[in-house]
Amino acid sequence: MFKRLLTVLAMCTAALVLSSGACEKDSNLSIPAPPPAGGDEPGGGGGGGEEPGGDDAVLCTDIGQKPVVLAYYTENSPALPDVTLLTHINYAHGRFVNPTTGDGGIWIDKIDLMKNVLALKSKNPKLKVMLMVGGWGMRADGFSEMAKDPAKRTEFCNSLKNHMDTYGLDGVDIDWEYPTYSAEGTGADPSDKENFNLVLKELRATIGQSKIISFASSASAKYVDWPTAIKYIDYVNVMTYDMGAAPNGHNSPLYRSTLFAHRSCDESIQAHLEKGIPLNRMNLGVPFYGKSEKETDPAKRLTPLVYKYEVNYNEMEKVLAGTYHYSKSEYNSAGYNIRKWDPIARVPYLVDGVGHVMLSYDDAESVDYKGKYAIGKGLLGAMFWEYRHDDDNQTLLKALVKSMYGKESVLDE
Repeated sequence: MFKRLLTVLAMCTAALVLSSGACEKDSNLSIPAPPPAGGDEPGGGGGGGEEPGGDDAVLCTDIGQKPVVLAYYTENSPALPDVTLLTHINYAHGRFVNPTTGDGGIWIDKIDLMKNVLALKSKNPKLKVMLMVGGWGMRADGFSEMAKDPAKRTEFCNSLKNHMDTYGLDGVDIDWEYPTYSAEGTGADPSDKENFNLVLKELRATIGQSKIISFASSASAKYVDWPTAIKYIDYVNVMTYDMGAAPNGHNSPLYRSTLFAHRSCDESIQAHLEKGIPLNRMNLGVPFYGKSEKETDPAKRLTPLVYKYEVNYNEMEKVLAGTYHYSKSEYNSAGYNIRKWDPIARVPYLVDGVGHVMLSYDDAESVDYKGKYAIGKGLLGAMFWEYRHDDDNQTLLKALVKSMYGKESVLDE
């Protein structure tokens, strides 16, 4: 009995030490549910070998304001973001110094711009600004080679900590697309899953509990050993877009459409939930762009070459007015811009005069549904790619904020 009392007193003392920081543990963050049996992930099952986890698995003590309205903001943005409409910003991009070998640490594109974004905390003191590392394709290569080498992992983690300490960043968003899969020739290895867990464990130990670790996850919920990874990742930015494209799909349908039979946002969230990720640790992905047919060869296309593969929302005014011109194309959008609404998928799309689906996209109406879905489903919030793709009136962002906050700003009144 006396030994048990000493054990309890020791545990209480340890808990007091851990809680002596600047902020308390967020009691609203759920413990992951047990993973389902089996799996369909490429590269085998969950990470092999000795798994990180156990008593050393910790999360950030302050992930910021909720519900989350998170912008991916890139170095190509022409104007600073309106932080009265945002709770979180992922500044992009952080890149590997040596992409082919994964060493040398991380460098940041346009550091002065990032500093200006961080300075906006004077207007929104609750704002969290993270560094996004990675992205799609070869420009984001380096993860696999880094993750498989202990020295490179340490260099990667120390480099991120140095950036956080130097510039006052609130954390890191890891955008590895995708462990075990080679995206446009990026490095990949069957051991990526287990090695990613080692990166996460060391990263958390390096940066501590005062900084955020998030991950941009495929809509499929594949490529990651979630039961282990979620012990170190504070929340997941679910990329519920790029799930289809005109003429045979919706880019980001909220629900599975009777028009196109492919994955929906709701199914993607459910897939992540079944992997053991709590709803209140997921952000729904909202695209501020649409998708047309990718094929450019006229002989192989199903529709006329009117739109480029990705059409940003800030181009939609010209599209709907019939004055949009695809670069080097003999077509404009006149006659190809009849707006239709899919009442099941809850997204709009454009057709031509004979009914060809020409463009799948999101507008204020569909974004409103997605924001309300995030709140109604009990998600942490929503994120979007990317800030500069909205129009000058910030139509999509304002619709998102209004649907989630019921007012015109995320700031306290």
